[in-house]
Amino acid sequence: MKPLNEKLILKDATIHKVQFDTEWFYKLDDMAFYLKEDLSEVDFIFLPFTIDGEQEFVKCSSFEDIYRGRIEFK
Repeated sequence: MKPLNEKLILKDATIHKVQFDTEWFYKLDDMAFYLKEDLSEVDFIFLPFTIDGEQEFVKCSSFEDIYRGRIEFK
C-alpha cells in the first residue's frame, strides 16, 4: 500500500482537486491512478470540476474518506 501524504497530494499537478468550504476534495479516479488501487468502496460526492475548459460533475472524496476507505477495505 502506497503511503498517503496530503501535503504531497496537494502539490501534485496530476491530481485534480477543489477546495469546498475549508476542506480539499480530490477526484477519485485521479487518486486511484496515483495510488494504483481500487477505491470503488470509498465514500464520495459529486462536485463540479472544470477540466480542459469544460465543466463536469465528477466523483470526489476528502482525504479522510480516502484514508478511511483504504484502511477499512484492505
